[in-house]
Amino acid sequence: MPELRLVWYRIRRLAALVFVLAVLCAPVLVSGCRHYAITTLVQATRPPSATSGTSTGSAPIATTSTGQSSATSSSSATTSSETSAIATESSVTESITSPSTVETSDSTSVITTITTAWSTTGESVKTTTTRPTTQSASTTTASPGTTTSTTSQATTTQAATTAVPTSAATTTVATTTVATTTVATTTTAPTTAAPASSFPVRIYSTFFRDEYGTNANLVTSGDGSVQLDVGSTPEGVVLVKIISIPTDKRVKVIVKGPSGTSYQYEITSRNRFEGLPLQMGSGNYTATIYEQISGTSYSTVFAHTFSVSLASSLRPFTASSIIVNFSTGSDCTAKAKTLCSSKPDQVARIESVYLWIVNNIDYDRVLASSITSGELKAYIPDPDRTLATGKGICYDYAALMAAMLRSQGIPTRLIMGQVPQGYHAWNEVYLQGTGWVIIAGFRYWEVDGSAWVMFDSTFAAGGMSSETILNTTHTKERTY
Repeated sequence: MPELRLVWYRIRRLAALVFVLAVLCAPVLVSGCRHYAITTLVQATRPPSATSGTSTGSAPIATTSTGQSSATSSSSATTSSETSAIATESSVTESITSPSTVETSDSTSVITTITTAWSTTGESVKTTTTRPTTQSASTTTASPGTTTSTTSQATTTQAATTAVPTSAATTTVATTTVATTTVATTTTAPTTAAPASSFPVRIYSTFFRDEYGTNANLVTSGDGSVQLDVGSTPEGVVLVKIISIPTDKRVKVIVKGPSGTSYQYEITSRNRFEGLPLQMGSGNYTATIYEQISGTSYSTVFAHTFSVSLASSLRPFTASSIIVNFSTGSDCTAKAKTLCSSKPDQVARIESVYLWIVNNIDYDRVLASSITSGELKAYIPDPDRTLATGKGICYDYAALMAAMLRSQGIPTRLIMGQVPQGYHAWNEVYLQGTGWVIIAGFRYWEVDGSAWVMFDSTFAAGGMSSETILNTTHTKERTY
């Protein structure tokens, strides 16, 4: 029993000693644990350091010489890529590093690169949207097809300056700190691909066929067979009327402009004025009228030199002419008015006419065959005829679109030239404004101020995509 009491006594003394030591050491232990917990928490809530480059949850972006970005692979970052070829650029790669998101209206050709930089003062998100165009992009400056928007958003997280925030917020820290809220906010920063376009309605002066002769200044040939009216030249056309040359004789007119370039027209009508475009600008012109003798032999009937001072360089492309023929009472004028009157801007008006032609006019292969075979010696498009029959060749497509848009005061050229498939006709439409010309949801062209925008309704009606049309070489030879 004495031995048991001695053991019990020693146990009680040891317990008392342990209690005393615990009381004395408790403050030190608590302070150390708090310091360790706080240090771990701060480290866990910070975005990855720029110097590490391989930290879990980060995907540093390296900018290449083409202005694109490539993301380093990581378990928490995802990357998507697409390629697009338009004009001289064969392909561009899209690199999007999650969790940032991009919304665009053109999934077929918009190339988007997102670069996000963190700093101690906030987050700066720079979104660059590039659509390949026929102009090459510089490695140091933005190309005409590039728009850049930058927005800043304050954060509460301090980190390095080049790391890209990814899924670090998915760690256990997200449930105990504000890191989750901060990251979620940054992923919703604006990533709009391009600023809103602005193409207000502009109605330029139109010179209709029924206005011919309103400012007559007549010149008649010595034999009285031909008459010119140079009074309409400020409006973009010189008027020619064949009076007494027999209808079984072909009549050709050659108009030579200030630059020395000549355009040839065939006149099949008699005793009515036909408008010949003055598309070579202001200056001196010479009109020479030829009468067929036989076959390909012609004799000169009349020649006249006159001075032209255009009211505007756009006037030849808003006037009715022998090729783009329309009046206030034309069916094509009425149709264009119906299509355009309710449209809010210039692009919407152009789009409505363009798409109507594409969807309602068929290619006339019989007519094309008769022309290429030589069966049909002379062919002049008639927009109202094309509208009525619902068919035509490329010449008719381009003439109809030009007539409809000109009748609504929209300057439009008819272009003749070469494409890989052969000789062809298409249009160029004048636009003033800023932003993307979007046709049927496709980012067709970018304008900064003013531009002539190419449209090929013949190819589009045949099922060719807008991207392919823009990627097809169109070599201009004649402008009407």
